[in-house]
Amino acid sequence: MQFIIYLLLTALLGPSSVNGYLSGRHETDGSHIETQLELLGARSQSTPPTGKIALTNVRVFDGWTIGEPSTVVIDGDSITFDPRGVHNTIDGEGGVLPGLIDSHIHLSTLASLKSLSSYGITTVMSMGCTNYTLCAALRNQVGLTTFFTAGEGAVARNSTHATVFGATGFVNSPSEAPEFVANVFGNGSEYMKLIAEPNGFNQATHDALVSATHALGKVAMTHAQDYGSYEVAIRSRTNGIQHVPFDIPLTEEMAQRIKQQAQYVTPTLNIGKIVTANATLVSILSGGMNLTYQAGVAGVQQLMHAGVPLLAGTDANDAAGSFLVGDTIGITLHRELQYLTEAGMSEVEALRAATVVPSIWHNLIGRWSIREGYRADLLLLKPGSDPLRNISQTLDIARVWNGGIEYVPAA
Repeated sequence: MQFIIYLLLTALLGPSSVNGYLSGRHETDGSHIETQLELLGARSQSTPPTGKIALTNVRVFDGWTIGEPSTVVIDGDSITFDPRGVHNTIDGEGGVLPGLIDSHIHLSTLASLKSLSSYGITTVMSMGCTNYTLCAALRNQVGLTTFFTAGEGAVARNSTHATVFGATGFVNSPSEAPEFVANVFGNGSEYMKLIAEPNGFNQATHDALVSATHALGKVAMTHAQDYGSYEVAIRSRTNGIQHVPFDIPLTEEMAQRIKQQAQYVTPTLNIGKIVTANATLVSILSGGMNLTYQAGVAGVQQLMHAGVPLLAGTDANDAAGSFLVGDTIGITLHRELQYLTEAGMSEVEALRAATVVPSIWHNLIGRWSIREGYRADLLLLKPGSDPLRNISQTLDIARVWNGGIEYVPAA
């Protein structure tokens, strides 16, 4: 993602301007972190209301269908169907979904958590952490989107991520993998992030990082945006592969291997569509090969045909600013669901990709459905909305609850 931003800046501003921009960005990292820590620390961490709230006349998505009108009760931060002692009643008059999950995102601000909440995205999986103090502060913000994150990404010393963006998560050989991985999880990270790229790790180092992660009983995620890097990720037996290649479509044989090895994929068609629609970016990134959105879609179709679990994720990045028009925190997950249906998913499969499926593969216990005792992460749709007939109607948002607390945007 950062590499794409860099290339776009190069195309628009020229190399010298880009170097100045990057230098300024590094100089302001400290003030950005300090500002966000102050904002996050100043929030009122109020607890959920103690009285029960009943949502009546709502049609519940159970993971497969949207049922007949019924009542769902919010009891503190949990869901119940026991109406006794209800303190307040809301006539929903619409469908109610479990809160949505974005399985690939990059964020570093309180404003992003608020934007996600406003779009009914109640859980996110951040794919990188450059400051552990800030990441810790983004976690457990009561009444806002739940934030899970990888730690510092593992990169090869002379790779694009290192030379262009100053990434410092260096692993120079397989023997260094256990110590690096232990440090990532020692800093509170939920999963490991590895970068596979053409000038990145050799297979042995990538394998060692995945093995060290698995030895701790943890999960590895591998960034792979090109065909060759996908081969590295598959061979390593990493748990989750992030993105699909847009240079050469995945083959049926590759998809079958991913399925057989119980790996899963977060395609992020959103970022592929944004990038490949920009002729300047395509010409820079292609490296002499044809770079197309259709290649990514073809890869998703191969994965679907093989039965590989697909998770909805966007690669939205709150550091992108105006340089990637449309890569906006919040709304992009709803667009991703539309792109997945356009690629051949049914509406129910797309909705499961943002609820049931990521909860299973990310081990998010008690979040994926509307059941007794589950966390009260809820998205209430407007009357008449049915995303199982038209997936775009996930945007017909009436109200949102994060852990039993309704999110109300500031006036």
